This record gives sequence, structure tokens and C-alpha cells, in this order.
Amino acid sequence: MSKKGEDRSFGWETRLVLASPLNLFWTGAAIAVLLYLSFMSCALWNGLNIVIDRAGDPTLSSDAWTALCMSLLWWTIISLGQYTRSANLAEAWKLSKLGVSMSVERLAELERGPTRVAHRRAAFFGLIGAAAGFVFYTIVYRPDGQVVWPSNMTLTNAWFFVMTLGLFTEIFRSLSFLRMDTSVFVRDLDHRVAIDLLDISKLDGFGRIALRGALPWLLTGTIVLLLLLGQRSTELFLPLIAGLVASATIVFAWPMWRVHRLIDNAKKVELARLRREIFETRAVFDSQGAESDRAAPRLSALLALEGRVEKAREWPLDMPTVFRFGLYLALPLGSWLGGAIVERILALVMG
Repeated sequence: MSKKGEDRSFGWETRLVLASPLNLFWTGAAIAVLLYLSFMSCALWNGLNIVIDRAGDPTLSSDAWTALCMSLLWWTIISLGQYTRSANLAEAWKLSKLGVSMSVERLAELERGPTRVAHRRAAFFGLIGAAAGFVFYTIVYRPDGQVVWPSNMTLTNAWFFVMTLGLFTEIFRSLSFLRMDTSVFVRDLDHRVAIDLLDISKLDGFGRIALRGALPWLLTGTIVLLLLLGQRSTELFLPLIAGLVASATIVFAWPMWRVHRLIDNAKKVELARLRREIFETRAVFDSQGAESDRAAPRLSALLALEGRVEKAREWPLDMPTVFRFGLYLALPLGSWLGGAIVERILALVMG
């Protein structure tokens, strides 16, 4: 292996998933359960109620609901992030077999992990995230309206402090790695994609890659939206949700727009060429003699080909991908429905 290849390594998230005897889903679920159990231990130590009575109905306390959402966020970041990485790598190899030039060096950025430079850049973004998390914690998390400082922290306060800083750090780190992963697929894309206007489906892999890249951020934004159900102060949550949705939009739109532009340009060039040939063939067809008879089949074929090219879609999106995109957009609605279901289950369990 080259020195350049040895300079690559996986982050702790990938190493954790690879070392786990469970699959991606259950590894993330186990982490979420362990984190929530750790919160419950802290809450019980401090004598806090997990379930409270609100207007005659049992419900999770504000802290318990927030801790549940935070645990789910860790599941989303770790499990879905690693799923996106592995699935996009498999998709890239499929694209390379369909004529899309994906160099081994570019694929290595996903197969063997980021470079040291990418890790250092991610660490820098993580520090920015930790600072943002500290500000977020001190402004938003105020039990009984009081600011919590190290001097008056309980064990539960400390749990929220560590989780908030950890989540912000991980989100910012993931954004840095996400930018790198996305650039792998769009770097020099103009010189690597051969457009076959009669079979655009060869490029549908780009749509699936873009959609997978957006999924973790849409789901993270959805869980953050769920956090609002247990918060008194929501002003800082709106910019956070907007930032996550913006990240998802950029990750989805960037490769999609690049491929769309390539298809559109190829379509314009091909239609211009066909219409020149149709004009020339029609002139021969309108003339008299044997050449007119020979031009008839060619004119018919050119007209049919023009219609086929004109109808070729200009986006690398098949119907299953479009359907999944619609489901992803419905995630926020599902999150509020999920919150209502949790409340209903609690009411049934507690009688």
C-alpha cells in the first residue's frame, strides 16, 4: 500500500461500528439505550421523576424527554452516518462499472477513511461545535429558570452538559467529513461522466448517493424538532433546525445539480446535431429521384431519435428515489406523530 493510503484512517465512530458484533441498526440502538439508562441513573440519584402527571395524564418529564431525544440523536449520527458511508461506497463501485470514471484514489477516501488532514480539519470543526454547544447549554438548559454552572451542577446537569457538548462536537465533525465525502463524487465530475441520453438510468446512482447524504441531516433535524416538545425556550432551536435542513439540502442538491447540468448540456448538443441532420435529410427527401427514396427511412429514424432524446429526463432520479425523497420530507410530521404516540403509550401503561 502506498504511503498516501497509509495516511488514512477511520474515525472513532466507524471503528466502533466495525468492532461491534451487532449490525448498524442494533449498534446504534444499543448506544441509545445505554445513554438513556445512564440518564435515568443520574435522575434517580438526584431524586428526579422520570414520569410526571400533567393535567391528569402521565407524561415524560421535560428532562426525560430531552434525554430521550439526545439518545436518539447519537443513534442517528453514528448508525445512519456509517450506513451512508458504506452504501455510497457500494454505489460508487456500481457507477464505475457503468462507465462513470471513479478513480481508486477517490474511492479510497471512503474505503480506507479520511486523510490526516481531513481528521485535523474535522477536529477543528469539532472545537467550534463544542463552543457552540457550551453557549447552547448555558442559554437553553435552565432548570427552574436558573443558569447551571459547574459550582451548582447536579449529576443530571453534568449529564446534559456532556451530552450537549458531545452532540454539537459530533455534528460539526460530521459536517466536515460530509463535505469531504460529497466532494469525492462531484470533483471533476464534468470529465468523468459519459452521458447516454438513451439510458439516463445509468446515472441514477448519483441520485441515491445524494439522497443518502441528506438523510442523516433530515433525521437529525427531525429529532431536534422533537426536542421542542420538552423545552420552554425554543429560540435557539429554530436556527439549529434551519442549519441542519440547509446542510441536507446542499448535500442533496450539489451533486444532483452538477449531473443535471451535464445531462442538459449533452441533450442540447445532441438535439442541435439531430436537427441539423433532419434539416439536411429533409432537403434531400423533398428532392426528386432515387436519393429521395433512400432518404425517407433515414428521415423517419432521425425524427424518432429526436423525439426519444427530447423526452429523456434531465435529472438522475428514478421513481423509487423520488418516492423515498417524499418520505424523507414527511419525517417532521412523523416526529410529531411519534411524540403523540409516546404520550399515548405512557397513558396506557400508567393507567
